[in-house]
Amino acid sequence: MTPDRLTRAALCAAGALLVACGGKDASRTDSADSAAAAAEAPAPADSTPAASPSAAAEPASTPLTPEDIGRWQKGMAAELAAVHDAGSRLKSAKSGEDTLSAMMAMQEMNTAGAGAKAAGVDEDRYKLIRSSLASVAGYLAPQIGGIDTTMLSPAQREEMRKGNEAQLKQMEGTVPPAVVEALRPRAAELRKQSLELAGARLKAAGA
Repeated sequence: MTPDRLTRAALCAAGALLVACGGKDASRTDSADSAAAAAEAPAPADSTPAASPSAAAEPASTPLTPEDIGRWQKGMAAELAAVHDAGSRLKSAKSGEDTLSAMMAMQEMNTAGAGAKAAGVDEDRYKLIRSSLASVAGYLAPQIGGIDTTMLSPAQREEMRKGNEAQLKQMEGTVPPAVVEALRPRAAELRKQSLELAGARLKAAGA
């Protein structure tokens, strides 16, 4: 082979090598670019629908259960303690502001927090329990702190009983029959406790 041919062959070999190397580099670059693009691309949207919010009623509006009777009793005990504490603060008040603060602290709306904490429920739920069961206890035991039923005739007592049962029927959406029946044997006891709490508020306030 002549020198010219050797030179041309060498140049062709070098050119082929450059093309091959360039092709490999380009392929690597394209692969790297593709990987980066894939990494940066947003993930495909999840086609699974999100869990729908619970359709259950809020705790404050859920019908009462027999367990709420015990919660009410615990709550009333805690409220009574809060009233006594506020009464002590009232007696030791040094200013008008102290007096007002103590008197406000013994109000029903302000002792509800203590009752709710003892009952283990939120304040709105406790208020529902307290008001509903206080009403039920009043219908079941009207002779406690109410009308002296011994002064009524049998016909009048029966009429009162039917009227109270009708009131309980209207409350079934909040206080189901099972709760009423669970409260029935304890109605007088818990009615007395409720009235004791109300009396303590008045006494602590000096009424």
